[in-house]
Amino acid sequence: MDVNLSDEQQMMVDSAREFLRDACPLATVRDWEKLPDRYPREIWARMAEMGWTGAIYPETHGGMGLTNLDMALLMREMGRVALPSPILSTVLLAGRAVLEGGNEEQKQSLLPKIAAGELLLSFALTEASAQPDAATVKTSARAVDGGYVLNGTKHFVEFAEQAGRMLVVARTRESAHPEQGLTMFLVDARAPGIEYVSLQTLALQPQAKVLLKDVKVSQADVVGQVDHAWAVLDPVIQAATTIVCSYMTGIAEGAHELAVSYSKERVQYGQPIGAFQAIQNYLATAWAKNTMGEYLGYYAAWLIDQGIAAREAVSTAKAFVGYSAVESTQLATQLHGGLGATADARTTPFLRWAKQLQQTLGNCQYHEKIVAAEILDKDPLRLDETHSIALT
Repeated sequence: MDVNLSDEQQMMVDSAREFLRDACPLATVRDWEKLPDRYPREIWARMAEMGWTGAIYPETHGGMGLTNLDMALLMREMGRVALPSPILSTVLLAGRAVLEGGNEEQKQSLLPKIAAGELLLSFALTEASAQPDAATVKTSARAVDGGYVLNGTKHFVEFAEQAGRMLVVARTRESAHPEQGLTMFLVDARAPGIEYVSLQTLALQPQAKVLLKDVKVSQADVVGQVDHAWAVLDPVIQAATTIVCSYMTGIAEGAHELAVSYSKERVQYGQPIGAFQAIQNYLATAWAKNTMGEYLGYYAAWLIDQGIAAREAVSTAKAFVGYSAVESTQLATQLHGGLGATADARTTPFLRWAKQLQQTLGNCQYHEKIVAAEILDKDPLRLDETHSIALT
């Protein structure tokens, strides 16, 4: 793996950083958090104009045909300004599941609209455990004439109430192997039988619990093969997890820059606090961990792009960055002293995002267990907890 960016990638990063610096100052991001639906439509439209909302889709579907590594580079820049958006649920998860598993009619109907920023999709997989694991899916889909009837509860569904359609993962057949018997369905977000319970999240990102009671979907709304959704979903989730790691790295770097800036400005005992060795050690350690997390994420994305098995690398990155991003944003907050303890502190959005994303797409313990299973060549569902390792 060449760790140097190509000229095209560097130009993309520089352009994205300049755009986001001007369009997303921290004060504006804080204002977006106060919107009724916490959905900054104007920045989403501008992201669509730049091609970001279709970046990883083929040009034939209105996209740019970028790689996972390219998308990770973009997401890192979004993290540096704590940009809130539906890009994870709409572009990286639900939309990509349609791209990889949908029929041509579904792709032509949905993907160009997503790429143009005209359609939001929510992704309804997780249930009470909050883990992106096939074994946790209990929502049922019962076959009836002309379609299916869905019953169950989905938790932590981002942009559920703002989306036009929802990609629901449900169990169509019981099996001794949890990865078998799952099917994806495209559901009208306003269909009869759907109830939303809004959730208050740390990052103030729109999220809801979704209750499905006798929700009817047609046969045409099935995405991919019945009972075989996990073959599509697993690589989609792997790629999304890797790209989210880069967003988290950006979050950590954004907070770290604020900490460095403050350590130069805050004077104590006649000199800036950055002159004290203890502060320098804190900042240097945070920088080292942020850089390590950055390249762990890039490596996992590169492996996926090359078609090389990446499960261990993806989970290593997510576990490590889960810890390091929280640690770095907490440090930045602590270095601001009493100011950092206030809700209006400039580091607060970064800290909230780090803590929420630590739990998104599997928490640190979940991914440590996967790494241990890969190392020991065991089934992670049956791996004894004593084998879990801490990647810090």
